[in-house]
Amino acid sequence: MILMIGGGKDPAAVAQTLTVAASVVVDGKFDPNAYPYQHLAVVRVGKIGTPDSQIPLVMTAIEILGGTGWELVSFTIAHRTVCAVMRRSRR
Repeated sequence: MILMIGGGKDPAAVAQTLTVAASVVVDGKFDPNAYPYQHLAVVRVGKIGTPDSQIPLVMTAIEILGGTGWELVSFTIAHRTVCAVMRRSRR
């Protein structure tokens, strides 16, 4: 099952936006093998706190995806948003 960034249960929405919330990955609600594309953005938008406070959750999601054949391409912090772009390794 793939969940969209807002926490919904619509795999088509994740495939359309190419984005998944870091918390969805960490909570085990995202199946990276079912995701149809080679690139994926893992995002955490903080409602409170600084961008630095969002980094641990995104880094945990990166580690989880790294263990399933994904590699980090880029990492960006803007305002209260942390975004990691991941690429599926060649199989």
